[in-house]
Amino acid sequence: MKKNVALLLLPFLIFLLPFCGGKKKETKVIVLGFDGADWDFIDPLIAEGHLPNFKLLKEKGAWARLKSMKPTLSAVIWTTIATGKRMEKHGIVDWLYLQKKGIKVPYNSSERREPAIWEILSEAGKSSAVINWYVSYPPDHINGIVISDAARGIIFMKNKTFALRDSVYPPKFFDIVRESVEWNYWKVLKETRIPDYLKMARDMGKDPSNHPVIKDFKPFLLMEKLVYNMGEKVWNRGKFDFFALYFRWPDVVTHFIGIFLPPELATRGLKEMKEKHRLEPKLRKELDEKTAELLLPVYSWLDSILGEYIKRMDEDTYLIVLSDHGFDFGPQGYNHELPDWMAPPLGILAVLGPEVKKGYQIKNASVFDIAPTILYLYNLPIGKGMDGKPLLDAFRFSRKIKYRKYFRKKFVKKHLKELDRKTLKELHSLGYI
Repeated sequence: MKKNVALLLLPFLIFLLPFCGGKKKETKVIVLGFDGADWDFIDPLIAEGHLPNFKLLKEKGAWARLKSMKPTLSAVIWTTIATGKRMEKHGIVDWLYLQKKGIKVPYNSSERREPAIWEILSEAGKSSAVINWYVSYPPDHINGIVISDAARGIIFMKNKTFALRDSVYPPKFFDIVRESVEWNYWKVLKETRIPDYLKMARDMGKDPSNHPVIKDFKPFLLMEKLVYNMGEKVWNRGKFDFFALYFRWPDVVTHFIGIFLPPELATRGLKEMKEKHRLEPKLRKELDEKTAELLLPVYSWLDSILGEYIKRMDEDTYLIVLSDHGFDFGPQGYNHELPDWMAPPLGILAVLGPEVKKGYQIKNASVFDIAPTILYLYNLPIGKGMDGKPLLDAFRFSRKIKYRKYFRKKFVKKHLKELDRKTLKELHSLGYI
């Protein structure tokens, strides 16, 4: 009798087995933001046998030429990526705003009206680590760690680091910033294998002090190495459900790389843009390939960073690599701020993970779709009022989409005057103001 009962219960016991003692799968998402990265520079380098990890992304994951938006300003677009909403909704509408006294100051996160993806995930009980995201100061109070973009100001405030403690949440983790700083420019050049563009300019007879971006190359490089080091230390502090790390390097270097183009080639491009408002395909290809060659050290460093995070993925992890925009050759050379008659240059997007279609090109992906896609991966409701959609065709699974309204907690507006001045200097260097 007992034997018969056991036989009858066997199917039921087998059904229950997956729910008894087995490890529950928990989705994790890593986001690597590479400001200004462009497939038009990456693809020629892959074809030449470089960038093995970018190549892996395109072969083993789903990818897209990511539609950007106007204005193609980083503060605006990275906030759109984080919120899934257009600038009129999230409130970061341009680089600057006027205070009552008519003083121009940079935006910060206290002006943002909509919750970022890490705030939504925190509300859902997920832990996040967010490092150097554009317009993330003051840092959001979430379940996890936020090292805001203001923390990189330590490069300019070597003797006043105490003023930056509130650039990190919780503030006790400010030691991560202090321990991540590398002040030795020559050591950083060696570690990153980035050329000394200042010396290159001088060797060509160009005065770096006359160029608004390259003259500040040293602090830009030290800040990028700081960001990398902070990412390493935060990753080693513990496991997070969501990990986001932002680099500005491709944007910074592409802004000045045109001065190293062969003069004859650059002149042909500028002449054709002036006369025809477009480039012939052959000339465009020639310009892109030469620029890609000049940018190889930058993308090689990013490729090595990408490879490190690919190795850290487990069977439950998704990796999203993206940029806010690309670069196009316009009347002033390579830029992303272009005349109204030119479309915003397309950025990059690649998704790698357990249920991602291999080698699949996603159609019509935009910067508005990133936040909804991340929520979809966590099986959380998409925010009502988000202007994007989950990129369903990138995945081999489907699930019912739910919706709900998300709200952001109010923050007291806060500015660090000295950091504001440094930020304005950076924006002037990059030609934004």
